[in-house]
Amino acid sequence: MFFRMVIVILIIFLSACQGANDQGGATIQQLEKDNIKPDKKVILIMIDSMMGSLIDNSKEKGKIPALEYLIENGQYHKDLVAPFPSMSVVIESTLMTGEMPDTHKVPGLVWYNPDENRIVDYGSTMEKMIKLGMKQSLVDSLYHLNNSHLSPQVTTIHEVLQQKRYSTGSVNFLIYRGQTTHDMTLPVLLDQWLNLNQSLQTKGPDLLAFGSAVKPKVMEGKDVPDTFLSNFGLNDEYSVTVVSEMIKQGEQPDFLAVFLPSFDKEAHNNSPHYRVGFERAEAFFQDILNSYDSWDQALEENIFIVFGDHGQDKLLDDELAMSIPLHDIYQEYSVAPLTDDATQGDIVIANNHRMSYIYPLQDTGLLPDLAETAMVDKRIEFASWIDEDWVYVISPDYNDAFRFKHGGQWVDRYNQTWEWEGNEEIVGIKIHENRSRLSYTDFPDVLNQIMTSLNSNTHPAVALAAKPGHTFQSEGAPLHVDGGEHGGLHKNDTLGAIVIAGTDKPFENPRMVDLKDYILQFFK
Repeated sequence: MFFRMVIVILIIFLSACQGANDQGGATIQQLEKDNIKPDKKVILIMIDSMMGSLIDNSKEKGKIPALEYLIENGQYHKDLVAPFPSMSVVIESTLMTGEMPDTHKVPGLVWYNPDENRIVDYGSTMEKMIKLGMKQSLVDSLYHLNNSHLSPQVTTIHEVLQQKRYSTGSVNFLIYRGQTTHDMTLPVLLDQWLNLNQSLQTKGPDLLAFGSAVKPKVMEGKDVPDTFLSNFGLNDEYSVTVVSEMIKQGEQPDFLAVFLPSFDKEAHNNSPHYRVGFERAEAFFQDILNSYDSWDQALEENIFIVFGDHGQDKLLDDELAMSIPLHDIYQEYSVAPLTDDATQGDIVIANNHRMSYIYPLQDTGLLPDLAETAMVDKRIEFASWIDEDWVYVISPDYNDAFRFKHGGQWVDRYNQTWEWEGNEEIVGIKIHENRSRLSYTDFPDVLNQIMTSLNSNTHPAVALAAKPGHTFQSEGAPLHVDGGEHGGLHKNDTLGAIVIAGTDKPFENPRMVDLKDYILQFFK
C-alpha cells in the first residue's frame, strides 16, 4: 500500500526520470579493502504477503522450484509473527531494529502526531493524501519515515553491521536507515514544488536502491524498468535486476535486504490465495538464484532468508457487510477532518484498515467510553486501551472484560511473563494452570502485540481490531471488496511464512522482532 501511493504521487508530479542517479553509495569493492568478511553473506528477501498456504499449494503443483529448493535444503516455518498493526512500515521497523513498536515508535501506516497536531499517512489512499497535504505525505514517506519518525534511540541491522565494518545494502526496502548519506534525485519541478532549498538526503546502508529516487552505481547506464509505466522502479523486476547486477559485477554486500512488493497489490485486488500472482513473484526470486553459476553455488556462498512480512485476511464479497463504519459508530463525537491541522474535533481516527487507532483530542479520560462505544458493532473483535500500568480489553461478544500487564507468574511460549485478570477468552488465550503457562489461539502474540502497539503512541489511544472478513471504513480509507486485507491482529493478518537455507542454525518460535538477532549471529 505504501509503495502504491508513493507511486501515484510520483506519477502526478514526475514527467519522467531525469537521467541516471549514481548516488546509491560507494562501490562494495572499494569498501572491502578495509572491511572484514563474514563466513557467508546473508541475503534477506521479503515477498510481500507470502503465507504458508500459498507456498504449500504452489509447491504441491510444482510451481515454485526456487523456494522448493531452499525448503529441501533448509528450514520452513508458517508462523512468523508480525507486530500489530500488521502494516509493512511497522513490520519492517520491527524487523530492522529488533524492537516492537513501543520502542521504534512507528505506530502504523496512519497515526496521529501530537507534537505537530496532524495525522501522519505514509500512503493509504490518494484521497486522504490530498486532504492531508500531498507535499507533507510525500516528504513523510521519502524522508521522515527513516530519518526522523523511526526512533534515533534504536539501531538498525545496517547501522550495527556498518559499525562492525561489514558492508550492507538495501533494495526497495521501506526501512533502510544506515550510516551513509545518499542524495535523492527529484525532478526540478517536484523539487521546486517541495520548496526544499537543498537536495533531499537520506541515511542508508553502503549501497542503497530505492526506486528511481536513489540508484546504486551498478545500475549506471543500465536499461532498467524504472519509468512511469513500471512504477518508477518500485516493482519486483527492478528489485531483481539490481540484485542480479550486484552479484554479476562483484558488488554484492555482506548483508543485503531486498523487497519484492508486487504481490501485495494482487492479493488486495484478487485474494490472499491468488497463486498466479504469488508464483509470478517467486519466478522473479528465481532470477536471483540464477545470477550465480548454480543454485548450489548460491547456497555455498550465502544464507538465504526469504519471508512474507504478514498474511492477508479474505474479505467478504459484500461491501456493506464487510465495512465497519467508524464515523457512524462515533457519530456522537466530532471527528477531526482530514486536513494538515487536527485541532478541529473531539477525536482523531487513524484507520490502518483492519485495525484503527481512535485518539481523544481534548479529554484523554474518554478512552473507556470510546472503547465501549465501539461495542455496538459485532464485527469488531475487541477494543483496548491503557490505564496506568494495565491494558484493558473488551469485546462485543462478552459482557465482562480482561486486563493484563507485564510481570507475574504466567509465562508464554516466548518466555514473556504476564499478570492478568478477567475473562481470558476475550483475547483467545488458554491457561495451563498446573504449569503457570499460557498459550495463544487465534492471536499469536496477542498480549505483547496489543501492549506495544498502544505504547507506540505518544498520545493516548484506543486500538480497535476487526474480525475476519471485515475492515474499517472511514474518510478516504481503501475498501478491497472480496479481496485481501491486513493490519489486524488475527492470525490471518499476522502470520507470514519464512524459508531459511544455507545455515543449520534454527530459528525457533519465529517472530519478526527476533529476526534481527538471528541475522546478526552470522556476523561475528
